[in-house]
Amino acid sequence: MNKQLILKRSVVAVALTLGGTAITFAQTSSNSDGSSATTAQAQTQGQAQAPQRVYVTGSNIKRTDLETASPVTIMRREDIEQTGASTVRGVLESMTSFDSSTLRDNGNSSSFASGASGASIHGLGKAATLVLVNNRRISNYAFADGGQQVFTNVDSIPADSLERIDTVADGASALYGSDAMAGVINFVTRRQFEGVKVRADVTRPQGASYGGENTASILLGKGNFDRDGYNVYVNVEGYRRFGYMLSDVIGEYPAWHKQYYSPAFGDPSLYSFPGNLNEAARTGTGAHPAIRQAVAGCPATQRNASGLCTSDINFINQYSDPAERVNLYSQGRFKVSNTTTAFAEVSYSTTKTIYQGLPYANAAGSASNWFDGNTKTSQSVPKPKLAVGNPANPFPYEVGIDYRFMDNMDMWSSPTKATQYRVMTGLEGQLANGWDWKTAIGRVGGDAKARGRGPDRDAMPAAVHSGEYVIGGPNSQALLDRMFPEIGTNAKLSQDWIDAQVSGDTRIQLGGGALSFAVGGEVRHEKMFIRSTDNVVEARIIGRGSLWIDGERNMSALYGELNAPFTKKLEANAALRIDKNEGFDAHVSPKLGLVYKAIPEVMFRTTFAGGFRAPNIPETLGKVGLTGFFNSTLDPKRCATATGIRDILKNGNATDKSDATVAYNSGCLTSVPVMISSNANLKPETSRSATFGVVLDPLKNLNMTIDYWHLERRNEISYRDPSYVLAREDNADYRDYIARNAVSEQDVRLAARANQLSPGANLAFTSGTIQSLLLNYENFGKTQTSGVDIDVKSRFRMGEHGTLNLGLMNTVALTYKLWDIDANSYRPNQVGNRTVPRLKTVLSASWNKGNLTSTIRVNRTSAMALNFDETDQATWNTAGCLARIKPTGDLPCWQPASLRTDLNFSYTGFRNLRLALDIRNAFYDSAPVDLRGGYALRPRQFKGTAEYTF
Repeated sequence: MNKQLILKRSVVAVALTLGGTAITFAQTSSNSDGSSATTAQAQTQGQAQAPQRVYVTGSNIKRTDLETASPVTIMRREDIEQTGASTVRGVLESMTSFDSSTLRDNGNSSSFASGASGASIHGLGKAATLVLVNNRRISNYAFADGGQQVFTNVDSIPADSLERIDTVADGASALYGSDAMAGVINFVTRRQFEGVKVRADVTRPQGASYGGENTASILLGKGNFDRDGYNVYVNVEGYRRFGYMLSDVIGEYPAWHKQYYSPAFGDPSLYSFPGNLNEAARTGTGAHPAIRQAVAGCPATQRNASGLCTSDINFINQYSDPAERVNLYSQGRFKVSNTTTAFAEVSYSTTKTIYQGLPYANAAGSASNWFDGNTKTSQSVPKPKLAVGNPANPFPYEVGIDYRFMDNMDMWSSPTKATQYRVMTGLEGQLANGWDWKTAIGRVGGDAKARGRGPDRDAMPAAVHSGEYVIGGPNSQALLDRMFPEIGTNAKLSQDWIDAQVSGDTRIQLGGGALSFAVGGEVRHEKMFIRSTDNVVEARIIGRGSLWIDGERNMSALYGELNAPFTKKLEANAALRIDKNEGFDAHVSPKLGLVYKAIPEVMFRTTFAGGFRAPNIPETLGKVGLTGFFNSTLDPKRCATATGIRDILKNGNATDKSDATVAYNSGCLTSVPVMISSNANLKPETSRSATFGVVLDPLKNLNMTIDYWHLERRNEISYRDPSYVLAREDNADYRDYIARNAVSEQDVRLAARANQLSPGANLAFTSGTIQSLLLNYENFGKTQTSGVDIDVKSRFRMGEHGTLNLGLMNTVALTYKLWDIDANSYRPNQVGNRTVPRLKTVLSASWNKGNLTSTIRVNRTSAMALNFDETDQATWNTAGCLARIKPTGDLPCWQPASLRTDLNFSYTGFRNLRLALDIRNAFYDSAPVDLRGGYALRPRQFKGTAEYTF
């Protein structure tokens, strides 16, 4: 990859795309039709060839000098193949500026946007990164992540149709409008294709009978545009990922994961089938001692050392989620006349991800609480108890039960299905005065459906209490369907648009050439609908959050751009865009770029830009606020006590060890019921960004780019972070946000057992769990981020020994700061903290000789602290970790640097056939020890590829 748009010494051929440019970089390369492209010198037999003017990503003006003011990273077709990735998301993760922690489809069953993968540049999130295909927008995913963020599912793009991927890593709202504050990722497809090409990939982890991926694609094309006046091609790609359970990989987990991260990891669960009776002691009328014993029907093989009933859930706990996708991309170009070309494009993607949830578990004790967004009230349902006379209850009084409903495992499957499409057609050409014009009309859209099961607030407790539901079974499917009806969310969106643009040279001549311009505009109409099923919206499902969004709006924009070559060395580029979104004032986004070529080997560049993101439909037009749970939340009023209880119980018997995790999770990894409401009075987010860089060509075969970037995002649309609010619960400004339950019977029991095992500990919860937290979207946040991208590329031609290409890509994070709304200042810099590494590096070397190409890629991410920010520094910085966990041996209280080496081998010695082998994590480097996040599986994987062209 290269931060320049092109290496000056290796320009060979340039071809226009629908809205951008296909650029060939090597002096000899393969065309899309399989033929060989020769050098410009060979084409002209030594005669000079006039440079072509082309569109480049990040500008609407054709140019001959492709080194623009904006820093642009380019991944060519061969770069994409050498990553060894099977998906577009996997390709993007090989870029150091890409935020690999952003949403992915695998492992996000609890997300409101399950089944999709997003894209983020420089850690600013999906909402600040605009995804394009051929310089035009594609459909957003039908679900909004977190019920708020709209984004593009990048895995809906078929990888085999791509010619390259361009990333503009600075503010681009002046060119592309809303959502481009952090930058743009532009997927540029093949210009044309003739013939037939089939491809198959198989990926498997070494020595494992689980997991893996299969990909198959076919590319069909007809016509040569220059010869026949038309070209049409279609690419269909199928993808399948195999899922597997925790039981398949649990043997690979190190001992520290269980000892320090999850004491109950891998242990059989006490929320079991047929369960355990669990009732707190009672005094006065009907007095009885505390009860904790297995249900009579529990087999001896399922009982632990304390006699309680357990179930091994590792065999039903899905570790990796199976997925299937079919992506289609088709493009056609037709020569209408010598100056006019018609084009059309159709893309379609259908995805299915199967999430396997654990069967619902009932825990005796405190009531179930959740928030009803429809009525804006907190709901509470007591946990069901077994009535006197129930066959599973041997006592003359009601008793609670810890139980997992494992009658029918298939009913707990939770599939998510989604589609995305784009249909467009247009014309482009040249006017008599040499000006270029283009216009297009189209529609993008998609839908999604997620399904699962949930406990009915009336039917489930009643059936358990009365004995209609038989503890331990058997039970009819009709009863199970009534107790756990189908639930889910439906979504649909669409956007109709039309655009037009004129660009060219004016008659104004400056010292370096003609003043160039581009003017254009677009109109869009957007609709979005997301709604949970009726039983969820009406809060009839215990503990289930809901969402209801329904709205539409019109959007329009006008833009202009000027390119002024003042001298042969100094060039300025200025852009201005006016966007008007229905319900909001018009917003103006400016951008100024300067390029100064000091000498042929040294070029300086800088940009200054203003950006914006218009409030979206979920943020402004929600009918029912987003209700759900923030999981793994630290509760400051309970965590210290929960930790103390955990540390005592984990040294007790088998039951105590299981309860240790329950106690800890209730205070330090608790689930908080939250409702987040929309706000029609929001203002657009805005940003100011600046970049400064230098492009160096010190040697014939060496190119280096160094680009500094700084961005401040203002008026951020968000809700107050639950952890932030909880830390200020006693503050009058936040007190009304939170409602708490009373201290529960379970809280009392766990503390009493800890005090019994450790006399004198005197532990007791003084606050109950959180019943509800009320929030809404606001303009109150700011983010400041800065860093340096460094890219070095070199090529060594070694005669009969082949060609060696070396690359070194680095992203150095300097600042990442969030705004403190109380202190009215920025909080401390988070670079180096958890999820914000200071340095990401990719070192690559590719050697080609004849038909063989070998590539090595070394990926490194620097060490990070375990704490996210200053709010959890006392508990998770090095000193806090040592005090709380007391690890032994060489286990660090920080997250060490991550290192992974990938290999790629490609052979083209057989006629029309390309064979490739990718070895991911070739040296079997383990993921860094992470005492806070736990062990991460990192196997060695092999991927075989066969590609045949007819």
